[in-house]
Amino acid sequence: MKPSLFLAAFIIITQVTGFECSAQGTRDITGIVTSFKSIPLNNVRIHALKSGNTRVTDSTGRFSIKCSDKDNLIITASGFAEKKVKTGKKSIIQVNLTYVFNDESFEKAIANKHIRPDVLEKAISANMKNEKDYSKYNSIFQLIAAEVYDVRVNGTSVYNKKIKSMDINPLVLYVVDDKIVPDISHVNPVDVKSIEFIDDVGTTLYGAKGANGVLKIYLK
Repeated sequence: MKPSLFLAAFIIITQVTGFECSAQGTRDITGIVTSFKSIPLNNVRIHALKSGNTRVTDSTGRFSIKCSDKDNLIITASGFAEKKVKTGKKSIIQVNLTYVFNDESFEKAIANKHIRPDVLEKAISANMKNEKDYSKYNSIFQLIAAEVYDVRVNGTSVYNKKIKSMDINPLVLYVVDDKIVPDISHVNPVDVKSIEFIDDVGTTLYGAKGANGVLKIYLK
């Protein structure tokens, strides 16, 4: 074989082999993006970190994207909290984005055509009806004392009622919007969306810090 023909054949083989290698370990993932648990979101950006591919959802909230193995999807929409999703071995993904409750978010969501204004207004109204009104309480600790049965409030400290031993400090762990915080005195009751106390297997996520139970607070 002449050198020039050999070189041309080598280049072609290399390109084909490279293409096959790059195709290995990739797969198509389909999904749907919603908010308020059931409302599909349009024009949501889906970005795969490893493969580098980017897609947007259609009017039904659906998308399809080619991902690498063990990829991560970054899902963003104006007016909604960004979410990172590990693909794992899944081929179908359903994602629910949390709406950020303020006037600016409303305008951004509408301007970017994620959702119709009448649909968003109805969803916000329905969500507000399902929330408890904590505005009657003067402090977060007054709210906790009245609404959370399994804890005891002493001044600005919250204790697990079930722990009776004098050798153990039964102070609970504070978690606000999924973040551990050392103090909650700054939380205004009117801003509280939900509050719950857990002291079962759900505390294992927090390790030894959650041994006395976890007080979880979500803000509006």
